[in-house]
Amino acid sequence: IDLSSFFATTPLFLPSSPSRRLLRHKSPLPPLPSPPGSMAMHTPPWEELPADVLRIVFSRVACRADRQVMAGVCGAWRRAVKVKVATGQPPRPRQLPCLLRPNGGDSSVCCLLCSGGHGISVVHAAHLPQQPVDARHARFFGSHDGSWAFLASAQTSGHVLQKFGTDTIIPLPDFMDVQGGESSSIVHLAATLSHQPGHASCLVAAIVKTYPIDVMSLRAVAFWRMDHGTMASELHRTEIEAMEPEDIIFHKGVLLVLTQQENLLAWIPEYTDEGRGVEMHGPEHRACGKPRIYNELAVQSRYLVESQNCLLLIVRYREGHPTSSTQELKIFQLVELEIPDENGIMMTRYNWVELFSLFGEMIFLGRGCSRSYNVSNYPGFTEGVYFLDDGSFYHADLLSHDAADQKYTCSDNGRWVNLQVDRCFPPEQSCSCSPPIWVLP
Repeated sequence: IDLSSFFATTPLFLPSSPSRRLLRHKSPLPPLPSPPGSMAMHTPPWEELPADVLRIVFSRVACRADRQVMAGVCGAWRRAVKVKVATGQPPRPRQLPCLLRPNGGDSSVCCLLCSGGHGISVVHAAHLPQQPVDARHARFFGSHDGSWAFLASAQTSGHVLQKFGTDTIIPLPDFMDVQGGESSSIVHLAATLSHQPGHASCLVAAIVKTYPIDVMSLRAVAFWRMDHGTMASELHRTEIEAMEPEDIIFHKGVLLVLTQQENLLAWIPEYTDEGRGVEMHGPEHRACGKPRIYNELAVQSRYLVESQNCLLLIVRYREGHPTSSTQELKIFQLVELEIPDENGIMMTRYNWVELFSLFGEMIFLGRGCSRSYNVSNYPGFTEGVYFLDDGSFYHADLLSHDAADQKYTCSDNGRWVNLQVDRCFPPEQSCSCSPPIWVLP
């Protein structure tokens, strides 16, 4: 996945002097052979470094944006990069997500790979595209693998799925069918895909609110088949607050929605060639036990994530004040049990069981886009849970025209590691148009 066009092209190091960033947190390089006598009194120009040395350096540059800059230093460096790629060496593990902090023309991306898993992530300037949709002033509400991003170009409308680094955009519904042949405006708060865009069976599901925004109204779930019309084919309205959707995911072919009570609503898709192209059978209510209270902290947010083919629930806790930052995280795994009912008929029961280890995984939390990565593929990194400031999900007033001058908070970003919060991203108090999101490689 080429993320290089997403980042600013300002060099992160200069060819006139060695870059200590390249070797940070890495083991020492093999010793170089003694230079010939004619070169012993001066340092050879960077473009005259032996190709095998350049390839060693290149192998230690994990960040794709940095590798792109390295390839642009001079012809010799560019050739070394190409040879490295062409030698058939084992492929690198996929890039880790980057934290995008949209802020108009002053947007930035925080790269964890550049930090080597230690300390504060490195900040790159981000050049958000202006065409075919101006992403600089858009509201982002999710992402998908392959550098796809969900965004609303006009905050409450103009919903699209855009692939960074290309001109590819896919319009998403701004309206939803209602009874009587009329339509209702909807605002997307989070979204997810069942497959990659372009797949014949790709479904889109979103947590939405009807527009104009009623602060007292509850969130709903909409879903439709990609490229089958410009309106959502179905809307599941929530009748009680306890059933209000918190997160959404496709897991093993089933659409699952997490409720405030930490239960699940499940829809099973059936694909057709008529109408909207899909029928969603459900929702099936899967009770998963009572919500947990931990150390008298308040629940801040809840997420679903697939890790090692299992479904996890991760809960963020904060102190009682609504503006408090993240204090604790708890991880639970969904367990399914076959238990006979009073008539002896076997029934499936569900429950969340707390985990005290991530079993070597790094998890990135985002509504509709949480991802899990094995730390063994990323030397220097340890298991942990990375989170971002998505509190605006609960504040629909930010989407009203009267609140156009309000800011999205961008300070509660970090990771949960060794039973404590680590602020591994540089501080940023607010963003002008959007909450932060992950850019998924």
